[in-house]
Amino acid sequence: MRLSPGSRLGSYEIVSTLGVGGMGEVYRARDRRLERDVAIKVLPDSVSADPESLGRFEREARAIAALSHPNILAIHDFGTHEGVSYAVLELLEGETLRAKLDAGPFDWKQAVDYGLQIGKGLSAAHEKGVVHRDLKPENVFVTKEGHLKILDFGLAKRIAAALPGQETSAPTVSGRTEPGTVMGTLTYMSPEQLKGLPVDYRSDIFSSGAILYEMLSGQKAFGRLTASETIAAILKEEPREFSTLRRDVPVTLDHIVRHCLEKDPDRRFQTARDVVFALSEQSLPATTDMARSGVRVSGRTRVLLAAFIVALAAAGVVFRLHPQKAETVGLKRVAVLPFENLGSPEDDYFADGIADAVRGKLTSVKGLEVIARGSSLSYKKSTKSQKSISDELQAPYLLTATVRWQKTSGASRVQVTPELVEVRASGAPASKWQQPFDASLTDVFQVQSDIASRVAQELGVALGGGEEKRLSEKPTLNLAAYDAFLQGEAARSSSQRKALGFYEQAVALDPEFALAWARVSQICGTLFWFNTPTPELAERARQAAEKAVALAPDRPDGYLALGDYQRYVAVDSNRSVEQYSRAFRLGPVNADLLAARARMEARLGHWDAAIGYYRQAERLDPRSVGRKKELGSALLSLKRVREAREMLDRALALPPVGAFVILAKAETFLVEGDLPGARAVVMSAPKDIQPTELVEILAMEDDLLWVLNKPQTELLLRLTPSAFDDNRGAWAISLAQACALKGDKGKLHTYAEEARKAFELGLAGQPQDPQRHALLGLALAYLGRKEEAIRQGERAVALQPIDKDAYMGPYYQHQLVRIYTLVGEPEKALDRLEPLLKVPYTLSPGWLRIDPNFDPLRQNPRFQKLVGGR
Repeated sequence: MRLSPGSRLGSYEIVSTLGVGGMGEVYRARDRRLERDVAIKVLPDSVSADPESLGRFEREARAIAALSHPNILAIHDFGTHEGVSYAVLELLEGETLRAKLDAGPFDWKQAVDYGLQIGKGLSAAHEKGVVHRDLKPENVFVTKEGHLKILDFGLAKRIAAALPGQETSAPTVSGRTEPGTVMGTLTYMSPEQLKGLPVDYRSDIFSSGAILYEMLSGQKAFGRLTASETIAAILKEEPREFSTLRRDVPVTLDHIVRHCLEKDPDRRFQTARDVVFALSEQSLPATTDMARSGVRVSGRTRVLLAAFIVALAAAGVVFRLHPQKAETVGLKRVAVLPFENLGSPEDDYFADGIADAVRGKLTSVKGLEVIARGSSLSYKKSTKSQKSISDELQAPYLLTATVRWQKTSGASRVQVTPELVEVRASGAPASKWQQPFDASLTDVFQVQSDIASRVAQELGVALGGGEEKRLSEKPTLNLAAYDAFLQGEAARSSSQRKALGFYEQAVALDPEFALAWARVSQICGTLFWFNTPTPELAERARQAAEKAVALAPDRPDGYLALGDYQRYVAVDSNRSVEQYSRAFRLGPVNADLLAARARMEARLGHWDAAIGYYRQAERLDPRSVGRKKELGSALLSLKRVREAREMLDRALALPPVGAFVILAKAETFLVEGDLPGARAVVMSAPKDIQPTELVEILAMEDDLLWVLNKPQTELLLRLTPSAFDDNRGAWAISLAQACALKGDKGKLHTYAEEARKAFELGLAGQPQDPQRHALLGLALAYLGRKEEAIRQGERAVALQPIDKDAYMGPYYQHQLVRIYTLVGEPEKALDRLEPLLKVPYTLSPGWLRIDPNFDPLRQNPRFQKLVGGR
């Protein structure tokens, strides 16, 4: 029944018609009792005539009326008049979000603002137990003042109300909607809605992600020509990357949208509040360059809240993360142990390569959590029982195998006999599957795929079409190239240059071998960074990475290599972040990729996010000393000394213990101002760590040679450049610092001059390297060349300031403090030192009290105030 102007519903007088839809008619009306304009929604006769439907509407209207949030359309009243049921709503002036979107995409900052408002409204509704179920641009209204209101909870259903912080459970919708019933608007429906499954808060999060995508791109995330194509897109496809549509959308914003649009609700943001936190980080003031890369300069509290959520947007694969912990969600945890080589010893690398390939394929299977290579490899030729290995890795499933490579004058054959073992809490390990494979060498890739597929099958994990494709992928069709690649993998841990020779051989034999090209790039970049940089190495690193991406644009390896190139060669944090982000999205997620992501987040200042990724990497690589050391060092940067020391002690309990772990644990005592404690750690280093290695590491890393005792210092002064891997600059500046602490001015000048020459030579090949600028400045300061020293130190900080790189930036500023101190500029030194105590870094008041490099500042009142802090 249509209402004409002037007709009345109780105290409400109809003024005009505003709209007509399937869920009722909407009128402009005048509330004569309170003298205000309102909107009135008249329900369809089918609802008004059905007491049960009307009762359900009234219950849900009460729930929505109780929300009382500025981003939700308010319900003032509801009632029935002469058989007409209606709801009284606040009257809005403006237009729907759909009308605005018809004009094209929004500026990304405007889209973030609108996304924030939608998220806040949803968060309020969800905390009261209300799910919208039909969120779309037509149901979002933009007032003339730019305020957003979520409209039409006509399909909303009541669920058990969630307390703040407890919305991560997955309650089902109450009411009489039958299982299998699909309700909502197709283009914005979540996959679980399409399947007729029970929905919860996370379905609204998916819809809000689809709206945010459309605001940013001007295109529907899953809109297709037909309904069947749209359904297929929602269930199986990913929307186009923003980088192909517009260039100004920050990488982290892309992550947020994609995390909202995860197919599996367990892998989405778990609450609307989480989305709000993530978008709030995007809305903070930033320079143009920072905005492009997602870098934010913000207060610590906002970083801790928002950065962790931004990190989840990229992770969303293996873990369902909560603010304080990460836990697996129904995953089968399996370790691929080193395959036993039954052939000649020189074929060990081949057996290792097959195990690595199977492990890599299993990593791409959803539902499996695969122990990293480093932790599995530690059990090569181990005599430990399967029960002990399972307990140490916390992996109830172990995949073992024997491999025999039969080389003949004709076609060589490979015999692989894998066995999947389940280790139960009690009783003997049980074999779940065993099957011999005997194939020609040309079929070795098929054998690897078959083993991975059968393992997934035996563990009850269903393979999707994309996963089956990944399992069947062959890295190369050239067996000689593959053999060279495997030899490079085997040599990589002992000799970078030897490994590079094998990788170069692999790409020469097969120019289409993308993974080998990625390795060539990574080795060249590493050699460029850690040794004398040359234009040839830099160019080779760039070309090889770009070749890997061009050959396999849907695989992460090339983007990871490009990220390394930008980090080590181009020294461009923003671009390295972009490439690492692409690699991370493409997955599959493994410990190496997680650690790379952690380092990236630390550089962005997202320290809690970084620690979350480090913890994931450590969980997948539980026997890795390096993973524990990285996590311990990150915790120490946040001054979480007890946690850091516990993690480093766990690293020290694993073989082989490296000097880097000894150094990191010593630093936990230095942060507390305990020099004897730090020296005790150094003195207790295991005997398998060579004394020369120990003093070299302490001299090079964080300039800790002042922690050495007298005999160790004398040993350092006897070392030659070969002890520093022929890095003449590192050798000379280390000995210069030792001479400065001893007061040996003659030798100080000699070594400082050697350092100056080496660093100037290095900068000729890499003029944008902040570390070489900083150390050159230190050498010049020792030589008394004040103005040049300051210029180099300031150049280092300008190239990589803290707000651009929160991981390395503090170190370069620390070196500038030392330069100012050495050249007699105490106030400038303190101007740079004071901020260092407020950011994540190892310097602390306790450290300042014992570090002799700060002796020239000790009588300064400003320094004394810093030392007196906590």
